[in-house]
Amino acid sequence: MADSSEPTREEKIADALRAAPAFIADSATVVDWDMTTVLREGSPDWICMPTPPGHPQSAPMCGDPAMMQWFMELEQGKTPTIDRTGISYMLMGDVGVGPHVMFVFPQGTDRILKGLAHDTTSGLPYVGPPLPDRVPGWPKSRAEPLLVVPIALPGDTACGCPSGCCCGCND
Repeated sequence: MADSSEPTREEKIADALRAAPAFIADSATVVDWDMTTVLREGSPDWICMPTPPGHPQSAPMCGDPAMMQWFMELEQGKTPTIDRTGISYMLMGDVGVGPHVMFVFPQGTDRILKGLAHDTTSGLPYVGPPLPDRVPGWPKSRAEPLLVVPIALPGDTACGCPSGCCCGCND
């Protein structure tokens, strides 16, 4: 998904579903990166998105409703109003970050993350830098920081498939 050609609907769905374990991806709803265009109907419990257009490497994501609300409000420049912890999987990782699970928290709970590292390369949990600081064009917001729990180092895969799998996790 890192090239410049527009992927097909089927390619977007396949890419999006690589973000989470099969027991989540199998029944998840799949939306396009705009977070509104439904590519595949499924359970409202998990929503998966393909790699954003023009992204330099595969980086699909699957989030629960609280995480998706957090991202949507943040993208709109609002302070997220979630009332529970949000969770997302990025088993393909992202630029400079290995496969990981992310957690976001309701406003006013940032104290629970105090003392955690900010090193994205150690393989240990870390508090992620604010999105506006690392994603060009991302709106500023007063969102709580996000907790990232790596499940593999950058450059490694988190595939739980048997050897010789064909899910594309080693692309």
